[in-house]
Amino acid sequence: MFTSFSETLNLVTRFHRMHLVVDGFNLIYKFPELEAFMYSDRLREARVGLLRILEAYSDKIKNPNIHVFFDGRKEKGSEVRKDAYGKINVSFSQELKADDLIKDYIKYSPRPADLFVVSSDQEIVLFAKRLGSKTISSEDFAAKVVESFLEKPSGEEKAPDRKLSPTEILYWKEFFKKGK
Repeated sequence: MFTSFSETLNLVTRFHRMHLVVDGFNLIYKFPELEAFMYSDRLREARVGLLRILEAYSDKIKNPNIHVFFDGRKEKGSEVRKDAYGKINVSFSQELKADDLIKDYIKYSPRPADLFVVSSDQEIVLFAKRLGSKTISSEDFAAKVVESFLEKPSGEEKAPDRKLSPTEILYWKEFFKKGK
């Protein structure tokens, strides 16, 4: 799956903007630190953490268009339905399900075939495929994002299967917690 996604990503980004449609909460649970925020009832930190990860990842791909959909409200009592986090478009479903917003977004897109839908929700995946969108599971996408942060720039030599030390792991956990 990774090779296929990577090859498609390289082909797409050569000709036009990559357009990611992300099922926000579905993806949050694929990053252990963000999942821990969710179980600690720290919803805002989990969402911001995901947006920070996606923003950092967007720097690695050419001119992306990223739209993230979250269930519920931005904050208690908030009526905000659309917002932005840097270059990332964010939608909140309010009283609806984010799944319905994602399906409408795909359905009314001028070119559904240009969309990469990131979700492990089979209903969303099947809907997206029926309309010609490309899909990648949240698990595979999260792994691809993590892998991209571990890659060295093309001019540097790769270290052979180097594992992070406990100190490095702790550093990155703190990094994402503080949002630096």
